[in-house]
Amino acid sequence: MDKKIKSGKDVIDEFFSEILNVKGTDESTVNKLIELYGENKLTDSNIQNALEELKQEAIRPKKIKEDGED
Repeated sequence: MDKKIKSGKDVIDEFFSEILNVKGTDESTVNKLIELYGENKLTDSNIQNALEELKQEAIRPKKIKEDGED
């Protein structure tokens, strides 16, 4: 039996290292989850707050540049 049983942390680390490769995932949402995980802040309330922030950013009207501005 050569297979090593992975720890929960190993499984989660692998999940977060591969999640961006999952087809159909929202990149900004995934990046926020990876950020929270990396900061050891992956809690229900932090996830909910982060998703709410992303939602607000998505629905906020984009500022249109005036002529001549870069």
